[in-house]
Amino acid sequence: MAHDMYLTYEEYLALGGAIDAAAWPPLECACRKRIDRITDCRVQNMAEVPKAVKLCIFALAQMESAVGSVAQVISPTVTSFSTDGYTENHGNVPNAEKAAKQMNAIAADMLYGELDDYGVPLLYRGVT
Repeated sequence: MAHDMYLTYEEYLALGGAIDAAAWPPLECACRKRIDRITDCRVQNMAEVPKAVKLCIFALAQMESAVGSVAQVISPTVTSFSTDGYTENHGNVPNAEKAAKQMNAIAADMLYGELDDYGVPLLYRGVT
């Protein structure tokens, strides 16, 4: 059974999300594909999407919308500004590569120990 979404927009809002409804489908898809990549699509074959996966999608969506590769293309964050002797920095925003690594680490942490319907860990990669 393949799931169209791991986290619906209504579920996202109930968790406290504030991303616009129109932006949700591609954002959820990007986060779902990230989870599919690190779990070898095990969630796709589950009868129900586990709560941990839903919370992981929520966390990834928050980060993806702020500093993910799509967000950085649409709205690049200025981390340094200088004009006529005045300089202002706005923090340390990761580049797309760093953000991707951080999102993979978040997903791995949040999904650690979660099992599919057959008792196989979602993060199992064939090595014990």
